[in-house]
Amino acid sequence: MFNNQKFVKVFIIIIGVFLLYHLSIWSIFTSKIFGRTDGLHVGDLGRMSYQVNMLKPRKLEHTLQKKHINKTNWNNQKIDIITIGDSFFNAGGGGKNPYFQDYLATIHDKNVLNIQNYKNTTMLETIVGLYNNGTLNKLKPKVIIIESIQRELVSRFTKDIDFSFSLDTNTIKDLLEDRVDEKVLPSVLQINTANYKLAFYYFKYMNNINAVKEVYKFNLNKNMFSSKTSDELLVYHDDIKRLNHFNANSIKKINDTLNKLAEILKTLHIKLIFMPVVDKYDLYFDFIEDNAYPKNSFFTLIRKMEKNYYFVDTKKILLPLLEEKDIYYPDDTHWSYKASEILAEDTIFNDTL
Repeated sequence: MFNNQKFVKVFIIIIGVFLLYHLSIWSIFTSKIFGRTDGLHVGDLGRMSYQVNMLKPRKLEHTLQKKHINKTNWNNQKIDIITIGDSFFNAGGGGKNPYFQDYLATIHDKNVLNIQNYKNTTMLETIVGLYNNGTLNKLKPKVIIIESIQRELVSRFTKDIDFSFSLDTNTIKDLLEDRVDEKVLPSVLQINTANYKLAFYYFKYMNNINAVKEVYKFNLNKNMFSSKTSDELLVYHDDIKRLNHFNANSIKKINDTLNKLAEILKTLHIKLIFMPVVDKYDLYFDFIEDNAYPKNSFFTLIRKMEKNYYFVDTKKILLPLLEEKDIYYPDDTHWSYKASEILAEDTIFNDTL
């Protein structure tokens, strides 16, 4: 009888500790990532690394006077600018005015049409396909802006392009689907494995900068974010792992391909703007303490090359402004609305639009 009572007591204590741990960790920490009921967006790096102190919860809101054109408001109107890119051009960071194109449209009073890659093609192939099937000649944009995050440049822009490629469609509507601009996380129970992972990674990051293999965490020598921890930097692992992709040959290939595309577009009096988005690691590189990894050479090398296209040097533009906190979101791979506004106001757009 005594043994049975003792077993019941021990069992109740274990269950109590188990529940107390989960409920306390959930209510204090984990719910800020996976249990939000306020509709606020938290960043991809924050979710992957469980770094609660790096979160910058933000509300999705659109306050600009003019919006870009997509499937819902397309009515064959005059197009000034066509944009094509990755998540940076498709509201990946969420929050206030997440579309860079809306800043372009509002600041310069232009009609900006944002398109997606056609089926399994690349950005460059999509533009070539639209040129060859006559769509660009019909739309007659003044400018085409191609954007890509830095870490993906070599994989996206060094492939051989068939410049005779043509899309099997003659309508732009197939390319107008806006990607979802707000991530909706699934419902999570208060008792879940995330409560263990949060504690585990918290302690692991004390001795390992990539405790979560997808997310590196560095110390900064200045406070550059408005999160609770303002002097730490979260970056996506490919910012580091793909540093060796960038060399004189790979960047020359990118530049040569863009030069050829620019010459083709000139036959329709269309200007090509190339807007490589500086990696978070590269942008904050000079402020990282005790960094064992090398610098990314992309911007240094491509600046020296002859260009037939217009080049938006996002690193050069944003670097002097980093002490204005949250140029990039602390918990995200994406920049904030501050960067979008600054870049949209750059003189290169005044000169080309």
